[in-house]
Amino acid sequence: MTNEPFIVSILSKGGFFVYPILACSIVALAIFLKKLFLTKNSNILPSLFLNKLNSLVSVGKISEAISLCKNSSNVYSNIAESILSSRSKTRREIEKIAEDEGARQVFLLSQSNELLGSLSNISTLLGLLGTISGMITVFQVISTQTVVDPPSLAGGISEALYTTALGLIVAIPIFVGYKFINNKVSEISNKLQEEALKLISELVRFTESK
Repeated sequence: MTNEPFIVSILSKGGFFVYPILACSIVALAIFLKKLFLTKNSNILPSLFLNKLNSLVSVGKISEAISLCKNSSNVYSNIAESILSSRSKTRREIEKIAEDEGARQVFLLSQSNELLGSLSNISTLLGLLGTISGMITVFQVISTQTVVDPPSLAGGISEALYTTALGLIVAIPIFVGYKFINNKVSEISNKLQEEALKLISELVRFTESK
């Protein structure tokens, strides 16, 4: 009985399909970390920017507010700029412009999300494929030996079990990460919509009071 680490056992006995499963895990981790960075509040709706923008709009400094948006790189600044630049239009038209820009920004944030979900499914399927490959090896041994020697079956059985285990070990965290990022993007979408409506109301109030 060996005492080698589990990961070493997987790599040495899991067969070919271990490697594409590991590749899926690396790609998924890279996407997840990138998404975590992109969805940080400082990249979406930083409080300092929001407070300064609202202060400028509340006193009617629309041109300065637009300049602030142009010089900022957060997601909301793009939506706010589209709203402020459309101040001469009707409220309904401004809301439509804000909705379109908001949808575009959320789409950009959502890019690669489905790839993350697909990698979870692919990892599971690769694990299943490895299981089938291992079982084929087992049956080949059985078909070529009159008296089956148990150790000769070990390679195929190990390949079947280890690839199944690794496929699930990789797929489950990827799926959890996929759902987490999707929920986070949904929350961001709601926050952006809420702030956009507040800005539109303040802009319309100032425009009508002139």
